[in-house]
Amino acid sequence: MHRFKLTLAYDGSAFMGFAKQEGYPTIEGTLENALKRLNISSQISAAGRTDKGVHATCQVVAFNAPKFWSTPKLRAHLQPKLTPHIVCQSLEQVDLDFHPRFHAYKRRYRYIFTQNPLSPFLARYVAFCPHGSLKSLQEALNCFVGTHDFKYFCKTGSDPKHTSRVLYQAFCYPFHVRGLDFVVVVLEANGFLRAQVRLMLKAALQHSLGCLSLADLRAQLALKRRVCMDLAPSSGLYLSRVFYPQPLSKNGV
Repeated sequence: MHRFKLTLAYDGSAFMGFAKQEGYPTIEGTLENALKRLNISSQISAAGRTDKGVHATCQVVAFNAPKFWSTPKLRAHLQPKLTPHIVCQSLEQVDLDFHPRFHAYKRRYRYIFTQNPLSPFLARYVAFCPHGSLKSLQEALNCFVGTHDFKYFCKTGSDPKHTSRVLYQAFCYPFHVRGLDFVVVVLEANGFLRAQVRLMLKAALQHSLGCLSLADLRAQLALKRRVCMDLAPSSGLYLSRVFYPQPLSKNGV
């Protein structure tokens, strides 16, 4: 038996999220069905489970396959069964004990948004978010950097073992493409709770608009009170990188 590390990009707007749900299109279900068509029955593990509408340019999953599958052959047969909404970025053979979630030491998300009217061709991939100055937005993002208990920035209904996370960096910058103005936020942490990114972003955007103070944000971080429970739209969110110690792969394509 070989174990493979598969790096995926996908259009989250085509799915009801990553995790398999009976009767709904999901990334996990689509991948599992594609593998079954190749007579590969394996439990799929992932670096993280993105929500409905959230995209990825670098999601990492792992699965086992019989030894007769070489890396180039498997990728060549798998990709056509995932088209058009999922793309195999890379496929590598790794040790049998590799787990894409537990072996990762850092994750990066990017959020792309604008306050200008969106065309129907961008609406699924860029969020519409009114905002104030980028200086005030950055002030709010700075509050989240460091080690915090993000229990009040976690979607209810989830039950993690612990809610403490380390946010290594959080910053924003303007981005211009063909006369269109966007803002990009980058967040890196050792891990994220369910909907944590979207809850933090909504709170930061509310501060930039003058609706929340830095004291309000710090009070929610300190678990004193909830001041913002709304989510930023999912359409602008991308899982953009998962970090692993090197080397991991035995071979890859």
